[in-house]
Amino acid sequence: MMNMKLNMIISLLIVLCLGLTLYGHHPSLAQERQVPDTAFSHLGGEPINDIAYSPDGELLVVASDSGIWLYDTEKYQEVVYLEGGLVNSISFNPDSTKLASADSSGTVYLWDIATGTRLWYRDEHYGSPSVSFNPSGQTLASAGGNRINLWDVSTGGYSANIEFGIEFLSVSFSPDGRMLALGGADGRVFLWDVRSGRFRHTLEGHTDSVLSVAFNPSGLIVASAGFDQTVRLWNVATGTLRHTLEGHTFDVNSVSFRPDGRILASAGDQTVRLWSVITGEPLRTLHGHTGWVNSVSFSPDGKKLASAGSDGQILLWSVGWPAADVNRDNTVNILDLVFIANAFGQVGENVADVNGDGIVDIRDLVLVANAFGEV
Repeated sequence: MMNMKLNMIISLLIVLCLGLTLYGHHPSLAQERQVPDTAFSHLGGEPINDIAYSPDGELLVVASDSGIWLYDTEKYQEVVYLEGGLVNSISFNPDSTKLASADSSGTVYLWDIATGTRLWYRDEHYGSPSVSFNPSGQTLASAGGNRINLWDVSTGGYSANIEFGIEFLSVSFSPDGRMLALGGADGRVFLWDVRSGRFRHTLEGHTDSVLSVAFNPSGLIVASAGFDQTVRLWNVATGTLRHTLEGHTFDVNSVSFRPDGRILASAGDQTVRLWSVITGEPLRTLHGHTGWVNSVSFSPDGKKLASAGSDGQILLWSVGWPAADVNRDNTVNILDLVFIANAFGQVGENVADVNGDGIVDIRDLVLVANAFGEV
């Protein structure tokens, strides 16, 4: 049966290759989308500074100018409100039981989600720090001003407290917990080794402050974005630049990887943009906000993307198209086979490399054939 399917696909490939002149060019990857699936205003109504899905997917948390709002993800109704002042950064622990937040006064808070109570707070930064949990949930990093703090989550005590001659604006733990990515006000991105307390790499390329950093799920790539209107993808092992993503027309405030690592979302100006991590190509531009978009967050299953910003609106977008939808037109169809036929045999990073094994070959065709008709 499998041999019959392979023979059929090979025959189809020959037909496609002979008929490519009918199309003349690749279908465009970049698409505009004007209408989100869901839109609602958070109950506080003020600008939203950060947004995050809980790792278990049951909550969507909104950090605003008047505190923190928790919504269930079934009906998107408010379930908890946490007072916290003007909150700029939030981070869930891995089991979704605790939430860290940081406000404009430089204070870091730890909250119990089940009870809505504050477990501890520490006033250790000037400016607005950024927060990130490590994968075990036992350590919380906060970076702001010229200081990096590592906190013991159970006690609220220091496990590290280090000052540098650098102003930090953003922080993210690597998936293995061994590194921090730090965005600097001077435009540099720093990869800091947690165990040794030394910088592994200093990544230079941005021409202004770096407002957001994020590791991809494998920890092999780090994304950065900032005031220079660009997003940059870096090789973590070598510290070299992979791609510069251009298209935003104002500050880029937030970046987030889809859980499968193949797509990056960026938020800036009044748009959300989706990019191929493999090729650096733009995939979609999402319109709907009427103010600056400050934050984006993928749901744990990768099917939804939440965006929020200065207009006080939370927009939810469907972004869970299958990897076999090579041309990102929302369905797996013959055009995806055309893409693969055109790229057949190519080695290296390629959007047509559906299974990510480094070469466009018959196995990618099989994956598309098996997914034919999916939306």
